[in-house]
Amino acid sequence: TTVQLASYVREVFGAQYTRRFVHAFTICGSLVRYHLFDRAGGSISEQINIRKNRRTEELFIRILQAYLSMDPTQLGFD
Repeated sequence: TTVQLASYVREVFGAQYTRRFVHAFTICGSLVRYHLFDRAGGSISEQINIRKNRRTEELFIRILQAYLSMDPTQLGFD
């Protein structure tokens, strides 16, 4: 999945020359990973089981809210 995602991110960088980095996340069942790619490579979080307990469910919701409230600079546009 990560290799396929990196391929998509490469296409984004090719199409958007002013883009400095790309945020992404993958969901597989109840497991979530957060990715941050820049032009030099990427960083990947540990897997988070969002159904493990209430705290991880709330963390997932807060992270989604943060993504929705980001301005263009925070999303990687120059």
